[in-house]
Amino acid sequence: MRVTRIKEIRKETERIKTYILEEKVDAIPGQFVMVWIPDVDEKPLSLSYHKGNMGITVLAQGPFTNKLAELRVGDKVGIRGPFGRGFKIVGDSLLLVGGGVGVPPLAALADEAIQNGKKVTAIVGAITKSELLFVDRLENIGVRVLTCTDDGTCGTKGFTTDVLRDILKKEKFDQCYTCGPEIMMLKVLYEAKKKGIPTQISMERYIKCGIGICGHCIVDGTGQRVCKEGPVFRDVDVEKISEFGKYHRDASGTKIYFRNRK
Repeated sequence: MRVTRIKEIRKETERIKTYILEEKVDAIPGQFVMVWIPDVDEKPLSLSYHKGNMGITVLAQGPFTNKLAELRVGDKVGIRGPFGRGFKIVGDSLLLVGGGVGVPPLAALADEAIQNGKKVTAIVGAITKSELLFVDRLENIGVRVLTCTDDGTCGTKGFTTDVLRDILKKEKFDQCYTCGPEIMMLKVLYEAKKKGIPTQISMERYIKCGIGICGHCIVDGTGQRVCKEGPVFRDVDVEKISEFGKYHRDASGTKIYFRNRK
């Protein structure tokens, strides 16, 4: 555990903030860190900036993240990691599909891919225009960004998978990457598989230790640990995970079923 200070706070949306830490990092896009707030809790958070000063991008929606949202520049947090398996850049034409706060690790991937001369297209979705994340950041580094919103306030009215189906009718990609709501990722996997496009998927599960010891994040079907063998899995691995797209488990191990979306 290292203790570091918050160097900068950027307000991304009404409920989402990026925290740039004084901690230096040289990580793989898709990896995560365990963030500790004394007397509150420790939680896994994906890296939104994986080189130089570490960056995490957080939606305030629970006791831990709401407490994090109260912190100010100069306040301290504890850090462990980076941990887990990240994304692997494969091919020259890459397609990224992100929904909500699933976009940050994909933005880190886009940074790495563009620096390596890859052609990157990103489908970015949210409920409404004000919740779209990192669109300017992606466009500024040369990513082609296609947006969609549930209410039609920006880009296509509908879901990321609607945009995905349309673009796959006209274009080919070497690899697809996705992070966001699990039902969305299940459908991304299905659409990409129909076109023969390999997909890498970033899964979220309740992680306690972060280093593969406690076994709490083991998934049904394969026995793989999300914190160790993941959080990024290949499509061939995900297809063997029987709980994927169906349910996850809370802190007590109780199954929590996902709500389906069209």
